[in-house]
Amino acid sequence: MTIDLFIAALVLVAVQLRISAALMPMRARIVLALVVFIWSLLPYPWGPAAWVLSYLSSFSVTSGLLAVLAIKHRITGIYWLPVSQLRGACVLLVVLALWFYPGSMGFVYQDPYALGYGDFAFSTALLLVGMVAWVMRAYASCLILVAAQFAFRLDLLATDNLWDYLIDPWLVFWAAGWLIRDRLLQSRSAADQSAEDGAGHKDAAR
Repeated sequence: MTIDLFIAALVLVAVQLRISAALMPMRARIVLALVVFIWSLLPYPWGPAAWVLSYLSSFSVTSGLLAVLAIKHRITGIYWLPVSQLRGACVLLVVLALWFYPGSMGFVYQDPYALGYGDFAFSTALLLVGMVAWVMRAYASCLILVAAQFAFRLDLLATDNLWDYLIDPWLVFWAAGWLIRDRLLQSRSAADQSAEDGAGHKDAAR
């Protein structure tokens, strides 16, 4: 079993728990999650994770970390990661993607994907960003950067490029979607608060 298959299995379990959250009781969801996880670890062509990898390519280490947090939240109802930390991590991922993908697709002369093949300056810059994130108490962003580089040095994934440990397209789509949803929820909350304040002022005037 490869780490790629393990991470894909975690992602599938996280998706399954999200879909079944409003459809099944907690005990049934946990049992189904165990079944999905074990089934996903089966090799091709029996396991769904192998099919996902064959069509969507591998997931990053970051996807695996966030999938673990999502599974923990869906099972226990407890957030290990504060919303502010998750917001910062999603912003980091989207900013990295906005720099990485246009360059890797040839829209600019410099190819950032080439920096992922063990470039010392690039790795050092990421570690410095991680240190800044730690000082600013953005611990989730720091963990992502350190864990991805640690896994890269141990050669845990099938790829030999650091970028594939940091981000993947599906993770970026999820992060962008989460930020949009978070912004909408913030706007709705602010509107509700304004309406409550307005009603309070009217009641006080009476």
